[in-house]
Amino acid sequence: MIEPSIQPTTLSFPADPEHGALRSAIFGLFFAIWVIGYAIINAAVPNDGLNIIAGLAGFGLAAVVVSRVIEPQLRRRWPSGRAVQMNADHIRLQQHDRVQREIDAREPFSVLLWSFKIKHRRNRVPAGWFVIACALEQNDEFLPVYVLASPEQAKTLNEQAHFTALVSDKDAKAKDVRQDTLRVAGEQRRLRLAETHRWADGAELTFADFEQYLTQLKSRFPQWMPFNR
Repeated sequence: MIEPSIQPTTLSFPADPEHGALRSAIFGLFFAIWVIGYAIINAAVPNDGLNIIAGLAGFGLAAVVVSRVIEPQLRRRWPSGRAVQMNADHIRLQQHDRVQREIDAREPFSVLLWSFKIKHRRNRVPAGWFVIACALEQNDEFLPVYVLASPEQAKTLNEQAHFTALVSDKDAKAKDVRQDTLRVAGEQRRLRLAETHRWADGAELTFADFEQYLTQLKSRFPQWMPFNR
């Protein structure tokens, strides 16, 4: 029987399901369909000046066509080209055939887990959702992956693993530092550094893939996982 820590299978987790080029294309197509829809409806139902009915109908048509037809097709056919690969020898973040980050799984590495709540709505993430992240660190090299999770999803993940609430540098300076132990302060500095790497080039996974990624780390490399200690 093969031990979990030396499983030979290579797993691949597609990264960045909503990459920048995809979002730009979706926005452009939405705007184009809205304009075309407005023109067609305005010609069919003419009106003096700005045709509000045609504008609203064109907007609704664009929303339905893009969300139900175009976007699902683009997601399936236009991956980002980035993926996180894991086997017994390494964990890699790759862009097509180019390795962007690599952790030698045969040597010790640290596993950093953290999360924080999104306070203000972003482009595609509602306020109140969470960024939940995992970074592997080895010889000052970070391989960060993350997921954007609803409060319900965040609760599920937090019940399975130990995610430390990230305190921003601004909030940390505003607190009475004497209330923090040196260990906690040091941990937060390390997590903020990992968060900087996540912000710069972290790999976003789907919720299901992020769960599987953590499960595989726990199964294959239990000696390094904080929730196994």
